[in-house]
Amino acid sequence: MNTLNQGSGIGLTRRDFLKMTGMATAAFLIPGILAKLYAANPGVKSMTTASQNQFVTDVLVIGGGMAGVFAAITAKEQGLNVTLVDKGTVGRSGATPWANTFAVFDEAQGHNREEWIAGVRSSSEYVNNLDWLDQMLDESKDRWDDIVSWGLTREDVRHPSLVLREKLLESGVKLVERTMITTLLTQDNNENGHVVGAMGFALDSEEAVVILAKSTIMCAGAGSFKAPGFPIHCLTSDGDAMAYRIGARITGKEWIDFHWTQAENPASCWTQWSRMWDTGVGQTNQVFTAGMTLDSAFAIHTGETSVNTSGGPPEGEGGTPPAGKGGTPPDGESGGGPPPGQSSGEQVLGAATGLGIHKAEGIWPTSMQGASDIPGLFAAGDGLGSMLCGSSYVGLGFSLSGSAVQGVAAGRGAVAYAQQADEPTLSEDAIASLQEAMFAPRERESGFSPAWVTQVLQNTMFPYFVLMVKHEDRLQAALSTITFLRENMAPRLIAKDAHELRLAHETENMLLNAEMKLRASLFRTESRGTHYREDYPARNDDEWLAWVLLQKGSDGQMTVTKEAIPDDWKPDLSIPYKERYTNRFPGELEFLGLA
Repeated sequence: MNTLNQGSGIGLTRRDFLKMTGMATAAFLIPGILAKLYAANPGVKSMTTASQNQFVTDVLVIGGGMAGVFAAITAKEQGLNVTLVDKGTVGRSGATPWANTFAVFDEAQGHNREEWIAGVRSSSEYVNNLDWLDQMLDESKDRWDDIVSWGLTREDVRHPSLVLREKLLESGVKLVERTMITTLLTQDNNENGHVVGAMGFALDSEEAVVILAKSTIMCAGAGSFKAPGFPIHCLTSDGDAMAYRIGARITGKEWIDFHWTQAENPASCWTQWSRMWDTGVGQTNQVFTAGMTLDSAFAIHTGETSVNTSGGPPEGEGGTPPAGKGGTPPDGESGGGPPPGQSSGEQVLGAATGLGIHKAEGIWPTSMQGASDIPGLFAAGDGLGSMLCGSSYVGLGFSLSGSAVQGVAAGRGAVAYAQQADEPTLSEDAIASLQEAMFAPRERESGFSPAWVTQVLQNTMFPYFVLMVKHEDRLQAALSTITFLRENMAPRLIAKDAHELRLAHETENMLLNAEMKLRASLFRTESRGTHYREDYPARNDDEWLAWVLLQKGSDGQMTVTKEAIPDDWKPDLSIPYKERYTNRFPGELEFLGLA
């Protein structure tokens, strides 16, 4: 049934979509221009003699954000050798420097646990994980006290996030920075074998970096498609991609975050978000009773201007700004309005295209310590699909607080695993083979630049009618383009230097993330939270009080399955539908016969 698509007169067929996205791409495919695109690699270089730096450690942490720092310090406090690798510089890269709200549940301050849980369940539309929520409520106050004791909230620090780096060094954690990890190492280089470390390359020297570890914690954050106007361009779902390739399950890819950006200078993330950098971290106790909405996208799609275009919870439900230092709530998470530090004016959606909901996307956990399907691999933070939040972001500061709490849990789990694990080993032949694959774009004499392939990816995924207003025809059309890019362009990416080598690996990871998002969106044949299917415009509690899981199949193809949430976490189905769910989708009530 497709009443909205048929009745609105604006539904797009697969052919229409391919025309719209293909026209821009077709311009590149004129023979003369194609010759420039499929070009010689000006910096082609044999990497067979590239130097190699090899470390052996007990616990390896990948990513230096809030989750990674807490995981590394927790493991180090247990007396183990700990190495933390960051693609940039701890405290200066990723999303953590821009985070400025830390949710703290404190019954001594009069917080009501039942009210918090009820708000999270309602806002997430009942697909959040209550065990992970309980963990966050139990431990958020302790983690806040930790960062205060480290000096993160002091007024005289150069920048709060740099305190994290200082704490790591003070704790004796070995830092390996400006190093991109590309590959998780498994025993005997077999899929589903236990993880024995990771491999990457140094951005400044191009030397290979091999780290053998008894246990590994993935804290590499989330990802986007390098959309303009939001400061997460270096987050490209690297962790999800690495884990997926060795057989781990990934979840939460159908949920989307979008964020605003100002129509004037839309690509200037500093213009949009500088105040978040400047204000530091503040404590908050905000829980939404209604989640993020896609009302602006609906207004664009239907041509209606009467709907609320705040992009956040209904007015009055976002609460007050958090107390303490800083604490300006980001747009789309507190009732609308411009991003912090940004003046009012015309705004556009899509500043975070490709980003998932904090704490609702990433590696699927099999324990409350972030263990994955693959022995020896743990995860925490925005790279862990804990479903602390569900189909929508549920409260100010839940991301930062959840990362801290989950980092400690993963650190404890990784320590326990490492203490019983054998010394990590991997044959020189296996290392050489993986190193050759990692450096392949540097050695190709000709091929496609990662910048161009990324641009085609963006042209395919950025239109609002792909990930914000979804329909099977358009999702399938986008999927055909993305799979073509993955199968035909990614294997022929070239890189003239270490910078482009990083871009090549990021492009491959973004393509994989795009395929995951499209397949998960096709699989969930309902609408819920930030997932809106124009052809299925209502919640379907009989079928979809469940999580979607993606995994690499034995044939190399992506498989999609679902796992039902526990019965006692489901909403009270005796409550009428219109009262159970207060946020409305276009065409929803008509679809259900309740209009």
